[in-house]
Amino acid sequence: MIQLFVEYYQRNKGQEPLVSWNQPNAFLHYKETLRRLSFLIFFIETLFLFLAMISGRISLILVVLLLIVLSVPRLFKLFKNMKRIFRSEFNYDYLLLCLLHDNNFPESATLTYYKTDDDNIGVIAFKSSNMKEDKLLDSLDSGLETLLSLPLINKYSDTNKIVYLFGEEQPIKQWVFNPDDLTSELFDEIPLDIIPLSNTISFSLSKSSMLGLYGRTGSGKTITLQWYLYQAIAKGCGSDPHSQLSIVDGKGADLFALGELIQDNIGSEHISVGSSPSMLAKLAREFVEEMNSRFEIIKQQGALNADAYDLNITPNFLFIDELASIKDECGSSKDGKNLWQEILGYLGLIAKKGRQAGCHLVISTQDPQAENIPTEIRLQITSVIFLGQPSKDRLNMAFSMCDLEEVPTPPSNKGGGLFYADGLGLNEPLPIIAPFVDVKTKSDFVKIIRRIAPNKENFI
Repeated sequence: MIQLFVEYYQRNKGQEPLVSWNQPNAFLHYKETLRRLSFLIFFIETLFLFLAMISGRISLILVVLLLIVLSVPRLFKLFKNMKRIFRSEFNYDYLLLCLLHDNNFPESATLTYYKTDDDNIGVIAFKSSNMKEDKLLDSLDSGLETLLSLPLINKYSDTNKIVYLFGEEQPIKQWVFNPDDLTSELFDEIPLDIIPLSNTISFSLSKSSMLGLYGRTGSGKTITLQWYLYQAIAKGCGSDPHSQLSIVDGKGADLFALGELIQDNIGSEHISVGSSPSMLAKLAREFVEEMNSRFEIIKQQGALNADAYDLNITPNFLFIDELASIKDECGSSKDGKNLWQEILGYLGLIAKKGRQAGCHLVISTQDPQAENIPTEIRLQITSVIFLGQPSKDRLNMAFSMCDLEEVPTPPSNKGGGLFYADGLGLNEPLPIIAPFVDVKTKSDFVKIIRRIAPNKENFI
């Protein structure tokens, strides 16, 4: 309890904040500390009232009761203000600690931050004698940009530290592309593990590998799903003979049609499309087999804690739209129930183990309720885009990993919604407007995928 007030006193005195898991970090438990303090005050007040009653003096009892009655609203206001103060004064500390934790930094990693006179924010990462740790500290660019919702305007380092400087907060801008804008050169600039979503938001597949996309009809879900498809294709998924691109549409609708276009025009035996429960079971089984093969490849490399991206292995993707329709088609027969459980088993394995092998599950549906996505699968999803204006109960379902105390208002534009991904140090979802590619015809879509798909000979 005392440590919490010591930290606050030091901050008010202008002491440089040190963000590290080696610090006491009493502020992380400020709610519990204030709750204990309120119980202590209640105990003291009760004790005084008890002693006054033992004395038998009516006047003393009345005075104590009056003091208690007068103190209750004042104490309530005091504790409310203290919560607000601790939440605001230590907000950056909390976010940076989460960023360090989500990216598996050692406990010794230490950051600090400051604000400049023109309201820019600087983050300093202190170097250590550990080269691997210093390499991680030197790669915080995109994570800090997303965390702070600010663009990086300067970065420099010396023998002791790395300094990141971030500029004024940028308005949320939607990326809008014509079909001709999507070129292989555009995607070549994107690191293998990164999925960019806007001018300030991107996430790493090596940190957040299971993707959920939710949104009602007209929210922009299909267009956003196309963006994920473009990213997968441009990274070589389906073109690389050691990769696997699997697409299943439970309704045999938009995603199925796009999958057939991809299969027909990239022309690879490593691209599979289906719409039936048996096809999903087959593709999921093959996906798991490929995932297990990759574990053996990674193991043979001998690198400690390496993943597919460390070894520059092309990612695999399994896209599933409207899983609920697959469940409905399985039916209530014994064979149908067994088939559904088989599917859930494979999807559960991919969701739990796929990250290290670069095997990613992308599930899209109109509504994330349990009838559409089984809870055990939904809880494994680590990156979420929820388009539209979700209700409170749907927020709780989709963003169960967040605090949901100060949820921002989603943009009202088509494609507007909320976003979260592991590895960014977020404790609340971010507002987002998903990318829009103005594809009006099948011909437009085919031109894009042919243009951005890497040459198969590049992987031989």
